[in-house]
Amino acid sequence: MGFDPRSWARGPARGTQVTANIDALLAENEALRREVILLRQQLFRRQTPEPAVRGTLSAEQVRLWGEALARHPRWRELRVGASARLGDRLVFNGLRGLQEHLRSQWSDPRAQLEEELDRRQPGLGRSLRQALRGPQTKPRLAVRLAFAIHGVRAPEWLSASPLRVVDDLLERIATLEQATAPPPPAEDSPDPERAAALALLGLEWGASREAIKRAHRRLVKTHHPDQGGAVDDFRRIHAAYQLLMA
Repeated sequence: MGFDPRSWARGPARGTQVTANIDALLAENEALRREVILLRQQLFRRQTPEPAVRGTLSAEQVRLWGEALARHPRWRELRVGASARLGDRLVFNGLRGLQEHLRSQWSDPRAQLEEELDRRQPGLGRSLRQALRGPQTKPRLAVRLAFAIHGVRAPEWLSASPLRVVDDLLERIATLEQATAPPPPAEDSPDPERAAALALLGLEWGASREAIKRAHRRLVKTHHPDQGGAVDDFRRIHAAYQLLMA
């Protein structure tokens, strides 16, 4: 616990190899620590139900994977997010934004994830759709993104390295949001605060009140906490709407 046992040997007897003995003890302790980590990983894999047939997934597997992902210390930083059109370009954020971005890189950008997975391994996409039935919560979306990124190897990543999966999601989302973030409002804008509120709703300066209402309704449905959205995102969207409609 923060100390080196070699400090115990204040005055070893002449000719006694105390340091060598302690070095061996420390090496053995490190080997035991690594073995404990390996055993914990094996225990998690044993607790995760194995599919009866390759490509078959279950709702219980998804639940256990989601719980493992949620143990990440930065799990709360992951947002459900969305994609929105700002002028002539798309702005992506959160898990849903990353999902839309990844779709554009598939062989058929119009295909759903399940269709893309079935193309790579017949039956896998249909099995995933069945296992993910129900409300699209953040853990479920994170599992879905793991399949979008790793494809047929997603079960292996989710079972053996769930924390690395979250690290990868956080890094990919941060890079994507930075690359597609809307430009800051011009300093000579008639009202920078209103311009920022419009950008948050995916609108440009001069948008009509009806366009603001439509954008607000669409984003509220996407970001509502009951639908798995983040409370902070929901509040920011509602605050921007109230500012623009005042």
